[in-house]
Amino acid sequence: MYKELRTAVLFFVALASCASVLAQEGGTQPLPEVPKGSVADKIKDRSFDDTQVLLKQEFTGGAMIHTQGWGLLIRRAKNKTFLRKRLFELEAVSMEHPKEIRSVNPFYENSNSYVYGELNQVVVTRLGYGRHNVLYAKMDKGVEIRYLYIGGFSMAWAKPIYLEIGYPTIPYEFVATERYDPERHSIDNIYGRSSVFRGIDKMQFFPGIYGKFGFSFEYGKKQKAVRSLEAGVVIDYYIRDVPMMANIDNDPFYLTFYLSFNFGYKWYR
Repeated sequence: MYKELRTAVLFFVALASCASVLAQEGGTQPLPEVPKGSVADKIKDRSFDDTQVLLKQEFTGGAMIHTQGWGLLIRRAKNKTFLRKRLFELEAVSMEHPKEIRSVNPFYENSNSYVYGELNQVVVTRLGYGRHNVLYAKMDKGVEIRYLYIGGFSMAWAKPIYLEIGYPTIPYEFVATERYDPERHSIDNIYGRSSVFRGIDKMQFFPGIYGKFGFSFEYGKKQKAVRSLEAGVVIDYYIRDVPMMANIDNDPFYLTFYLSFNFGYKWYR
């Protein structure tokens, strides 16, 4: 009787083991645990939500201020996953020298203001490629935090400054429009600044490269809408010095910090 009971127990144990192996081979197996607090842990529920579709295409535009001016930008991006996207950007920003001081002729109230010593008005355009990566993922509500890095080509456009010069001395008998020359023009004979369009035909170009690093805070409530604030740093480097001011050292590179507001939309294809 004892041997028969032992044989029956061993038979059921073996049968249960076989059933467990077959169940694992034919059914689903448990996945390894995702580390708590990781990006994957924050978005793992999105795989089971039919409303959260990966919108692959993205177009945004924005306005920015930076430590030496202001500018506009547009971007075209492609979301590779929920965590990463690749993008192209085009920017145009004004660039002012940190030692610029705006002045007016004190003897003529209606005269235009000007920057004494300014040789050229500089605008910088940038064309670059980079990536956005998620640091903190957003579910239905909240803020999504990404970091970004972009690099590419930079071009400084330098338009010479034209001024209204009074002759012979104060009080002036007549005013002539001339390109600013620090050897001939001073606060005594500068009446004011001329039209901003004067000198476009004498514009110079300074090619270079740039790099950008920043953080993006996306707070849009709708999945297809993009609303974000971005802050970061940009370095521009040119093949030679860009002449912005007279009697002051002009460097071939600019280091600026920026803050931008971006808006746009996403779509699937």
